Amino acid sequence: MSDAGFESRVFHLLSLAKTVRHYEEALTQANGERFNLFNILQVDHYEVRTHSPLLAELLNPKGSHGQGAVFLQHFLTELKIHDFDAESAQVDTEVSIGDQGRLDIVITDGNGRSIFIENKIRAVLQAKQLERYHKHDPKAILLFLTLNGDPPADWATNTVYNSDSFKRIFQAASYKTDIVRWLESCRKEATAAPGVRETMTQYIHVLQRLTQQNTSTRMNNELIKAVLTDKETYLAYANLRDANLAVRRKIIEKLNAEVLAAVPEGLTSTQVLKGNGDKYEQYNFSTPGLLARHLSCGIGFESRDYRSCFYGFEDINHPEKIRPDKTIRNAFEAEFGASDDPTPYWPAWQWMPDRNRNWNDEVLANIQFEVFHKEIMSVVQRLKRVADQICKAAAGS
Repeated sequence: MSDAGFESRVFHLLSLAKTVRHYEEALTQANGERFNLFNILQVDHYEVRTHSPLLAELLNPKGSHGQGAVFLQHFLTELKIHDFDAESAQVDTEVSIGDQGRLDIVITDGNGRSIFIENKIRAVLQAKQLERYHKHDPKAILLFLTLNGDPPADWATNTVYNSDSFKRIFQAASYKTDIVRWLESCRKEATAAPGVRETMTQYIHVLQRLTQQNTSTRMNNELIKAVLTDKETYLAYANLRDANLAVRRKIIEKLNAEVLAAVPEGLTSTQVLKGNGDKYEQYNFSTPGLLARHLSCGIGFESRDYRSCFYGFEDINHPEKIRPDKTIRNAFEAEFGASDDPTPYWPAWQWMPDRNRNWNDEVLANIQFEVFHKEIMSVVQRLKRVADQICKAAAGS
């Protein structure tokens, strides 16, 4: 195929995708599919208040959905859990196991077999958290549920995780595939319960958005049909797909330049995004006063592909324990409100607002074609104010 023919197919695909997207947006608006209570109430990212209670209610054979054990049975099938009696099961949330912690969801059948679900949407896994749960009941199945099915960060080096006894009961599960597929299978069972079915539909859309999936089957089908028209069109699509990382890097390069040009006086940039979407990429800034206190401030990402964006103050010594000094936290909360749970690395921090928490294609488009860097620099300006307060308090002590 000539270069001209190849370019023609590429531009045809781009034009088709744009047309289908506009059509899909109009249809979605007309059908009211954008009306989603989880999004409206801004509760889509809360593990304890949203995801765990909802999952537990659907899994509960005595739940208000009125469908008995059928949803739990589909869950067991999806996760390939055998020899568990769904009909006799009891489901509880926030179960205290004394000084070992709290279990997000516990499912126990009439034979005394248990499933522990550790649910992580945004929160960081605490030190030896899974080990404590395993110690509490070595025979319980332990599901580590995250957005994308990621294993614990120290999976490769933790000796407990690599023991035969732990591997027999541990399973990493994802909202992106396992939970969405389970909900889709349950939705088919709820044809006589429209309220339950619609709630599942809205929840599926929330999870697809959180995991950066295209929620439109209609749009996917149209594009798939076009891509598979002939060999040359498929190869044109493959080239577009392979250019994705390079395109994203170019967008991030633009943002880096805009951020560096707008760094407030008195603040020094020590790190910018690499453009690879690696876990823990971040913007980092410092002042002499912060460095004297072994601190920096910045905006980073908890997950790969620029997901789970947060901002705050980092302890550059990376201690094993949380710093007891409350000066940092008090100054941070005076500016931003309540801090999220401190970690040894980040003694004071918050998640970025929902609209910018996961840098999906919509956010990347805003970076490239809008003035997105101003939102980033607004946070950086406020971090500098906190940094000044921390250093002022230190000088007066």
